[in-house]
Amino acid sequence: MATSPKRDVLLLTGADCFLRAFEYEVRRTSGASHLSQLVLRLGPDFDVAAFRQLVNEVSRANPIVRSPIRRPGFVGAPVYELDRAAAAPGVAISVHDRSEAGGTAALGDLPAVFARRLNDRFDARRGRLLHFDLAPRAGDEPGTDLAMTWQHMLLDGSGSEFFVEHLAACSADPQRDRTIPITRAAGGASSPAVAELSAASGVRGRMAQSWHRAMLVMGEKPPGSLAGPLRRVAQQLRYDQLRLGGQDGAAAMAKAKKMAGFLTPMLFFLAVSIRAHQAVADRRGVSPASWVVPLPVNLRPKGSQGEVFRTHVSLLWFQVTPEQTRDMATLLEVLKEQRLASIRGKLVEAGVAAMDFARYAPARVYSHMARRTFGGELASFFFAYTAEFAAGATSLCGAPILDGFHVPSVPASPGSALVFCLRDGGLNVVQVHQHGSVSGEELGVMREQILRDLGHAPDGELSSGSTEE
Repeated sequence: MATSPKRDVLLLTGADCFLRAFEYEVRRTSGASHLSQLVLRLGPDFDVAAFRQLVNEVSRANPIVRSPIRRPGFVGAPVYELDRAAAAPGVAISVHDRSEAGGTAALGDLPAVFARRLNDRFDARRGRLLHFDLAPRAGDEPGTDLAMTWQHMLLDGSGSEFFVEHLAACSADPQRDRTIPITRAAGGASSPAVAELSAASGVRGRMAQSWHRAMLVMGEKPPGSLAGPLRRVAQQLRYDQLRLGGQDGAAAMAKAKKMAGFLTPMLFFLAVSIRAHQAVADRRGVSPASWVVPLPVNLRPKGSQGEVFRTHVSLLWFQVTPEQTRDMATLLEVLKEQRLASIRGKLVEAGVAAMDFARYAPARVYSHMARRTFGGELASFFFAYTAEFAAGATSLCGAPILDGFHVPSVPASPGSALVFCLRDGGLNVVQVHQHGSVSGEELGVMREQILRDLGHAPDGELSSGSTEE
């Protein structure tokens, strides 16, 4: 009898399993998947047929983008089953006419179908991990809007940008290798974010305990969110893109570097985000015990850009009281002190250790512990900052890339997220929210506070990816 070949499996990282817990939580309570999205605004002459062929070639060369994710047995770390990729569905590409997509022909309006895709349900057990939506634009500014939506455990934010840069490079060079390397160590693990616990479980256990103690301290002043500790609410994600171009974008970046430091402008944007949420809380006449916000930290080693699949991040956690948000300079000093203390206390590394253990725990146990620690919440809101977005991609399949930004998913609680992205000198601020967690009027309050803190000049423009009328 012929023996079957050994399964080709790839372990999920601890951060992947952290996100897998979110996936389980969202599916169980909201009926959707925990997805992430990036949007490209393309100019004219985009070749849809060439793009379909390109994605097909890259999909064949990188089977992980359509490989099932399964947990072998009742316990044990989840894995990608790469040897089953041939039977898995290919990467889906949907083309929408403008009436179906929503929005208008103007360059400033995003297709509503993009926001609807974030409310979809992807089946990771059958390899549905990635989806592209294309919406041609007509009128005075012809072109195409493109959204790439994926199961968040497939790519982190930086990895998604590297993936887009790879697509752009392949579209410009037919001879370029379509394969993006996946670095392997013994047992299919990937260094440094995936580690076998048996080798140093005692050390890593103590690190995970230090992270847990830090979370317990934060739980002494339970975080508040604008959504509240909701449980079962059908997911209806919406988002708006606020773009500051030209002098406005440059002025905002200059202010961030001046107030927060040249190397840490993300702390300025974090402070802006906290103050925007505080403005809504003030309008409601409520005062949360604290604002607790996790900031993603990229752990991908320098020079390893080829390893883009799976998630290589930890989290820096920040906690401030409403009183500390009243003055921007005071708030920034608090955030700087907390960042320095977290680095000195090695809490980023401790978070990685905690997530490594999460690979072996059922997702429901993790989400229950997190909510119990924080009094029913997961965080006050989610926040992310990128430097130049997909700087290595300037065109795709014949069309120039005019703009690009990230759109993260956010569970019903905390119900909101803010992302700041740079592209070609412009600053994009993306507001993501669950319908019902923040009213249209309150979104306006947030935008006004954001613009005031950024030092907004009159030429900023707002474009909507919302399905709201």
